[in-house]
Amino acid sequence: MAPGNGYKPVACPYCHSAGSHLVSSKDRNRHTSEEVFHYFRCGGCGLIFMKSPPQDMKPYYRGGYDLIPASAAELRKIAGAEKYRTEPVFKYKTSGRCLEIGPWRGVICSNMKDAGFEVTAIEMDGACVSFLRDKLGVEAIQSVDPGESMRQLRPGFDVIISWHSLEHLPHPWTVIEEAARLLSPGGILLLAMPNPDSYEFSRLKERWYHLDTPRHLHLFPLKTLVDVCARNNLMSLEITTSDRFSQIQSRQAWYNLGRSLVPVPFLNRLAGAATGRLLSKLTRPQQMTEGRGSAYTAIFARDSGVIPNAASRASGGVRGLP
Repeated sequence: MAPGNGYKPVACPYCHSAGSHLVSSKDRNRHTSEEVFHYFRCGGCGLIFMKSPPQDMKPYYRGGYDLIPASAAELRKIAGAEKYRTEPVFKYKTSGRCLEIGPWRGVICSNMKDAGFEVTAIEMDGACVSFLRDKLGVEAIQSVDPGESMRQLRPGFDVIISWHSLEHLPHPWTVIEEAARLLSPGGILLLAMPNPDSYEFSRLKERWYHLDTPRHLHLFPLKTLVDVCARNNLMSLEITTSDRFSQIQSRQAWYNLGRSLVPVPFLNRLAGAATGRLLSKLTRPQQMTEGRGSAYTAIFARDSGVIPNAASRASGGVRGLP
């Protein structure tokens, strides 16, 4: 047994170095199971990974995520309020081929198509794929293995986006590897994920909402992500943990903690809202410290010669982490 906590080291699925136990948790968000799952942190690359993830993940996704709209017009109304997700892309690219991994109902697909991009998507949910194809008019590929599906695509993409999807995949590094192959010279990769370096995770541990056991199989600390991308000749352009989406994620985490403290239905929603507002306010200095926010948005380029366009330079240029 490992000293101190009784857990034997587990080999990292990425670099095969020994990983030590970090945290154990059950499904606190959807309550699909009482099973406890164990996360380990690799001593070599730093990747956080779940030991022995379920072979069949479908039961743990019961209820899905956001509802699929009835039409492309309805989706555009929703997507209009979430353009901040794609705004970082337009610092570097304003047209070309775009690939999104795990779009679900297609908010980013919609905004990228309306901006003039030729959009392809890889999504596991059949209903979402049908909606993207039939209603939105984008090329949608149904697959539970995005890395394998990417191997079938021809190179030449200008933008590849994975917005909070890599953490759900059994082999997320294959998406990064294939993205490096598929991107045109100067093409960019946008990756957004929960931040395990966050102040919240350091305080909440197994109660952190964005651990989202067992749907999140891997968490990438920022250094690990940068290192994996660098091994694939993808250079970091900008990384932030204090953008709008990170702040939204933070409020959600504290809100759900508040709800969990009051076991009475209806009252827990009121308690969650009040507690969430208070804790968000109290922890805002830590959340707004770069590197410590709830989530990160990171942009990488296939080569180091990419620079922001003139509009981006005028607005302050690139934000980065040391």
